[in-house]
Amino acid sequence: MTAAGAIEPDNTLDHVKSGRTVAAVRGAFWSVISSFAPAAFGILVFMATSRVLGPAEFGLVAFAASVATLGTAIAPAGFGEALIQRVGIERRHLDTVFWLCVGAGIVIYAALCIAAAPVAAQLGEPVLAALIPFIGARVIFEMAAAVPNALLVRSMSFKKLAMRTAVASLVAAVGCLTLLWLGFGLWALAFSQLATAAVSCIGAMVTARWWPHLSFSPKALKELGSFGLFASGNRLITLISVDQILIGALLGPAGLGIYSFARRIYQILSDLITGALSNVSYSLLSSMQKEREKLREAYGFATFVSSVVSFPVFVGLALIAQDFIPLAFGGNWTGAVIAVQAFCALGLLASIGVLQSSLVKSQGQANLWFYYLVAKQVGTILYVLLFHSWGVDALTIAVVIQNYLMWLPAAYMVASILGVSLFAYLWSFAVPTFATLVMAGAGLAAQHALADTDPVLRLAATIGLCAVVYTLVLAVLARRRLMQMKSAVLKRR
Repeated sequence: MTAAGAIEPDNTLDHVKSGRTVAAVRGAFWSVISSFAPAAFGILVFMATSRVLGPAEFGLVAFAASVATLGTAIAPAGFGEALIQRVGIERRHLDTVFWLCVGAGIVIYAALCIAAAPVAAQLGEPVLAALIPFIGARVIFEMAAAVPNALLVRSMSFKKLAMRTAVASLVAAVGCLTLLWLGFGLWALAFSQLATAAVSCIGAMVTARWWPHLSFSPKALKELGSFGLFASGNRLITLISVDQILIGALLGPAGLGIYSFARRIYQILSDLITGALSNVSYSLLSSMQKEREKLREAYGFATFVSSVVSFPVFVGLALIAQDFIPLAFGGNWTGAVIAVQAFCALGLLASIGVLQSSLVKSQGQANLWFYYLVAKQVGTILYVLLFHSWGVDALTIAVVIQNYLMWLPAAYMVASILGVSLFAYLWSFAVPTFATLVMAGAGLAAQHALADTDPVLRLAATIGLCAVVYTLVLAVLARRRLMQMKSAVLKRR
């Protein structure tokens, strides 16, 4: 059979072994495109809907989406990750995982439809009775795409993934904006979520050029079982929006709307930055399971690149949030500024966390990462229950602090796998951290000096000065690493 146009019919679906550096760099480029398209369209849709819908309406859609995400999270899509990580796979593995995922998706969607009315009645929001089944239909599409997506990632066909994602984002954005213009309100926002999943599923099938056979192998399922179950558990913990569900129940739609608004901005930026790392790093590191030195070198390089990009972006947004949020999204979202700044602090860990997850799971230790995520999720639940009475801002800050406390065990896991000391691993962030601190100091000075000027001028001056300062400091302190990045991008073979 043929997968992603890169595998000959008589060959096994092995990991890419030759030209991995070039494939990874090209994959990172196409993954940036893949991340940029939904982020760009997402920002456009977000800005448009935030000027039409209020916090309460945003909160209703966010709650329905969280329930749908819960359905996706409990599905066994982690078996798709098992297809990527496993050294050798066959046709029977692919068919078995496909029917497992689709069957589970149908059962889960039926459960969501049954639960929608009682949930709506309990919360006193009748619209949820229709909103949850509408958005929840994406579960079936996401499960059907698990195997073709795994084939594309395994063969490092990131260009095709990027094209699929771009088309899905465009369709969802155009549909959402059209419905918004026609006066459908929150249903326009709900449509964008369902359309993204449906078009992505169809695109994955077409670009992978793979279609399932009517076969199911218990033996194949058993061979993938251990890793697949723990990988599914990891997805459950990662995807489940327990914080949003609890906040919606404890603080109501308006409080959830503010929290979800800030979280959405964080998510867009995080997806844009980490989207280029997730699939590429997982596929690349999985292919280096028996090459420890190459694994250490590849991970160190990826860590530097991710922190160099993510640190200034999130710190910069926190600096300009007071001016940027009202200008971009309207004055009714001024109350979300502190929550946005808190999520920016969380964003500093975003790209690092993606690489940590990829490394641990790529080495066959999905169980270890699962236990870590369980502990982290339990902490989040406790913090929400403890701090919700203090308001959205205090609650958001508390959740961010909890994430920082839980990051140290993850750093220790990474250091152990790489065979380096914890100090050596933490030291890899020294240059990006110092450059970002200098940049932040320059930005604060600019804002203080221009405190009485027009917000647009102050915003432009702060962004310009921060960009110049950060670039200069980085060029002085990390010239060798930057040249290494340039060499990797220009490398032909």
